[in-house]
Amino acid sequence: MAAGTHPSAADDAWNLRAAAASVVERPAHRPVRVAGLAGYVDPLGVRPGEVLRIHLNAPAAYEIAVGKLGHRALVRPEPDDDGDRTDVRWLASLASAGAARHDVHPGSYAWMDDPGIDRPATISAWVRLGGLPATTETSSWAAIIGQMNYPGRCSWALGVDADGRPRCYAGDGALHDRVFWCFAEVSLRRRLEQWVHLTATIDDDRVRLWVDGTVAGEGRAARPGGATGQPLRIGAAGESGVADHFLDGDVSDVALFSRPLNADEVLALTKNRAAAPLVEVGRESLVAHWPLRERRGTRIHDVGGNGFTGVLVNAPVLNLPGPPSSPAAGRPGYDPDADPRRGGCIRFSSDDLVDCEWPAAAELVVPENADSGTYYVRVTLAGADDPVELPFVVVRPAPRRPRSVALLFATFTWTAYARRATDGVHVPGLMSSAYTRNVGGRLFFNLGMRMPLPRVQPFRHRTHLRDATLHQHLVRPERQTEAWLAEQGYAYECITDAELDAEPALLDRFAALMIVGHNEYWTDRMRDGVETYLRGGGKVLGLSGNTAFWRVSYDPQTKVLETRKTSLDDVWLPPERWAERWHTDGNPGGQWSHLGRPPSELLGLETLGWIDSGDETAYAPFTIHMPAHFLMREPEKVPLQDDAFIGTRSHDGPAVSGYEMDGLPQALGKPALDPEGLTILGHADHGPRFVAHWGVKAGYGADLILWERPAGGIVFNAGATNYPGALGADPGIQALTRNVLHYMGVAHRGPRQPSEERQLQEDACPQ
Repeated sequence: MAAGTHPSAADDAWNLRAAAASVVERPAHRPVRVAGLAGYVDPLGVRPGEVLRIHLNAPAAYEIAVGKLGHRALVRPEPDDDGDRTDVRWLASLASAGAARHDVHPGSYAWMDDPGIDRPATISAWVRLGGLPATTETSSWAAIIGQMNYPGRCSWALGVDADGRPRCYAGDGALHDRVFWCFAEVSLRRRLEQWVHLTATIDDDRVRLWVDGTVAGEGRAARPGGATGQPLRIGAAGESGVADHFLDGDVSDVALFSRPLNADEVLALTKNRAAAPLVEVGRESLVAHWPLRERRGTRIHDVGGNGFTGVLVNAPVLNLPGPPSSPAAGRPGYDPDADPRRGGCIRFSSDDLVDCEWPAAAELVVPENADSGTYYVRVTLAGADDPVELPFVVVRPAPRRPRSVALLFATFTWTAYARRATDGVHVPGLMSSAYTRNVGGRLFFNLGMRMPLPRVQPFRHRTHLRDATLHQHLVRPERQTEAWLAEQGYAYECITDAELDAEPALLDRFAALMIVGHNEYWTDRMRDGVETYLRGGGKVLGLSGNTAFWRVSYDPQTKVLETRKTSLDDVWLPPERWAERWHTDGNPGGQWSHLGRPPSELLGLETLGWIDSGDETAYAPFTIHMPAHFLMREPEKVPLQDDAFIGTRSHDGPAVSGYEMDGLPQALGKPALDPEGLTILGHADHGPRFVAHWGVKAGYGADLILWERPAGGIVFNAGATNYPGALGADPGIQALTRNVLHYMGVAHRGPRQPSEERQLQEDACPQ
């Protein structure tokens, strides 16, 4: 076991055990090998008495160790990474003599097991390609729909090849024969991101392939062999018994007919652009019709009357507009429920994945008396010294001590950022984040939490862009704040975004809420809960930058975070794609300020911009405008450097205002807040070295405010991601924070004494 305090008798209640063997049931699916050691914990926030599951891909024997992260090294004047690792208090360990190797199975599609249908005589579908299949072999292709299991049981399929040519297969359900492929003489390579109507008609032994109502290819068909007994898939086909040939594109209005439609009927389907909820031609011969207008759920529904319901695999994107929709849809005032031409489609991707579904390697039973705080699981392969380190949080939504502060861990923001490669290796399915795009070039809308989060690391202390700033915006700000609260002797408990989303009223049990670091992604329930808490007289310390910037939604059952971000350019969803911004909960996504609920209405400030230049001069301290204000003097005088500044030192940055910063709305050219109850304590002035800045004045940095809101509640907001880093280093920031916590009534027993090893226990709160 590494440096740190070893388990003692008092820690025996931490029960780390091998998990029982389990079998994951999924349709047979092409595997992708994950090289090396990887893992994740579920859930990220676990309550005392609950079980934390540890999921691993380990190519060799391994050891698991669980430890509580320390505090002392994080509150020293200078960063002490070695000391931080030494401060770990180890709680339990478990060795495995064997490997735990597991693959991932990326790629979304719809699946139904042997619908028992004969080969259709007409196949019709609308498709909008995001990308073409990779040219890995001469037969590379992606399926739109079909019943194919290459090479032994091949009946029929409609798809597109690596050159962008539509193709269809009309076989007899037996061994594959390439003579039964029909290829269009046109390519869709120049029509990516455009809707195209594809139809295949099979008349005896002849096949016609239609593109937008015009014959584009002809070929041979085998004599039909009856029902194939094979699964039917939309967005994939079978190869060697597993799902493969995944489509990167949107599919709408898929219909199968028992007779070949004639030219007029095919043209009618094309001209209709899937606007009608039911097909208007060939109704008497309709075998199945999937409009693919589902807005939520895990199934697709056949409206043709035969009940061919399909199961959605790997969470393709739902609630999207279809072929008849206008590029103007989605602008302010748009209501998708009132748009008769919205239509619908489903977006499939070859690297969609929201749950690795690895069986748990171990389970950790968290004891009832466990302290709230940050812990981690360390996994080391036999003979190796490069462990995987997986942080988690023991949460207590009900405080044990009166007048506690709730420390909010930004786990939704962790999920949005963290799944980007740290070693340059890109594994399909393991690259989904709010800042990456799928193989088809589209934004990931669905982000799973039951997957590795490689940038969520307990000890990381460097940004991925510039080492000179010594900054890390995930996990570390929460750890720094927790360490300072513990060392100062404040009553606190930790919660994560998931707890606040599940039970917003938990805030009523606390004297104050502390939002720290980089808490950027908020759900409706989080925002509404904080608003209700404040209106009831609650108190909030905003020690975070870029706070409550994006609206997201969260499914606590699947642990999937949904985010649909908009912009005026093509960084996110551009205006012509804004109709895609409606989440599966029926509400639009994007910036809270663009949704008519700017963060300044809640917390007084909103995002100004961000810096990550690696230049120390790019960061700035707060210039104090009101040194005589009571928060600067009571109960202790806040020391000012050069009679003007606080926050000149920070573990991250190196000054307090940096990385991402929030300011008053008028700093962005927006109407000012009601001045009643608003005190501007200070402000940070920067140089011009912003990566992005939306303020009306160049170099305008974070504002420091106290806001006794006319609508109720009190907010202290420092608007800087780097604020937690200054808590361990800057005397002025430390004194001001103590004064704010005193003003908000948070219980305080005084700083920890050097002889104390653990925080003193206080009387429990009435539950």
